[in-house]
Amino acid sequence: MLSELLYMENICKSFFGVPVLKNVSFRLRHGEVHVLLGENGAGKSTLIKILSGAYTLDSGKIFLEGQEIDTSTYNPETASRMGIATIYQNFHLVPHLTVAENISLSSFPISRMRLINWPAVRAFAEKALQLVQLNVEPNTRVKDLTTSQQQMLEIAMALVQKAKIIIMDEPTAAISRRETETLFQIIRRVRSQGVGIIYISHKLEEIKEIGDTITILRDGEQVGTMPVQDVNMDQVVNLMTGKEIRTEQRHVKRLPGAELFRCEGLSVTGKFSNISFAVRRGEILGLTGLVGAGKTELARAIFGVDRLEKGKIFVNGKLLRHNTPRAMVEEGVGYIPEDRDVSGLCMNRPVRDNITIVSHAKRRGIGLDLRRDTQEARSFVERLQIRTDSLERQVKYLSGGNKQKVILAKWFQAHCQFLILDEPTIGIDVGARQEIYRLIDDFVKDGERGVLFISSDLSEILNVTDRIVVMVRGRITAELEPTGLTKQELMSYCLGLKNGVSHEVPL
Repeated sequence: MLSELLYMENICKSFFGVPVLKNVSFRLRHGEVHVLLGENGAGKSTLIKILSGAYTLDSGKIFLEGQEIDTSTYNPETASRMGIATIYQNFHLVPHLTVAENISLSSFPISRMRLINWPAVRAFAEKALQLVQLNVEPNTRVKDLTTSQQQMLEIAMALVQKAKIIIMDEPTAAISRRETETLFQIIRRVRSQGVGIIYISHKLEEIKEIGDTITILRDGEQVGTMPVQDVNMDQVVNLMTGKEIRTEQRHVKRLPGAELFRCEGLSVTGKFSNISFAVRRGEILGLTGLVGAGKTELARAIFGVDRLEKGKIFVNGKLLRHNTPRAMVEEGVGYIPEDRDVSGLCMNRPVRDNITIVSHAKRRGIGLDLRRDTQEARSFVERLQIRTDSLERQVKYLSGGNKQKVILAKWFQAHCQFLILDEPTIGIDVGARQEIYRLIDDFVKDGERGVLFISSDLSEILNVTDRIVVMVRGRITAELEPTGLTKQELMSYCLGLKNGVSHEVPL
């Protein structure tokens, strides 16, 4: 029987008074692949960030090989020294440095002259790259690697440090099936050396292939732990989503009008393939899928932030020759990105400037009218009930919900017809969510405007949208009506258990 490597006992964590983890206990044995499952927001990332030292726990204990860890001084550096390596889905690489420099970044070998020993750096890098069979030149800059090569580099960096525990957060989300098979070979080899692996994935078909044990989290609580051989996929889905509740009929059934937006055959290699759908006037179309499905990449490409390789986009029946952000704005299309603080707002500028910035761009060269800007901004602050003590208040000092309202005001003020909303309520409290839903509903109420509502929150998708399309691994695999659809059924579509899954996007 395998001996215990890690025990996390009754872990609790809250953010701003909201419990995120509630007495979660988790065990990992030497040479075990322990799969951690749960919906988005279930607490998986918080748990692994506590183990990696990125977050401090509120209460609970952590034991490594039977010895209790002093969590009062525990941090990422401590975790690394103890042999805990984390490979996050969002890479922690330095793009402008070389592959070799990234691998040795935490501890460069020093020569007798107290200079960096560059031959040793290169040799160490070659050893790391060999572990994952990654055939790249050590002097290549990380920014020049493909996404899948960066993923394999992260894995190589963890393996070469001879970690006792490796945490893998969606490690196959950005790599091909062939690279996944290579990764699984590496995992099996490392497991045979007694290393424990915590493996987070939404690809249920991988569980039987690589996992030994499964733990499922739901709403911050541990709801099940079982051996892989005892796993039934229907049981897993039910544990992830909770009690089956059918969505209620809408009080007011929206009757969509003429087509407002349409895309045909949109493709970007390695991200999404052959995406086609339409949104009608007066309609909120929901786009959902799990982490790594390609939803955000699709939104960015539609709006022109990233380049499309193939496909056509029509707005009001007009084919757009170039879908640059400026062209989309000119056609009345607005976009609220997932990372609102980075890409959606000018954080050091006042509320007024953030609300009027798009209309300024559309006027092209017409002088600023501070009085008019102030009047219009004030009217939207009142209409959207944005809580700020002044129009001159810098946006960075607003709450998440009020920041999101400012972005909505920006597009409303610019007379936007079609809105692309990417995770519009992420990081927003329940009360603010309801206000955002009301504003979106009001936006389409006149039957002239439409919304593409992108969210990985299944309850939100079921309750807010008129129609749902599901993305699985870069492809649309289902189109569904929300009325009468259960959360479990929708999760099954997102996991690819229903309607089948198209071939993976080539990487």
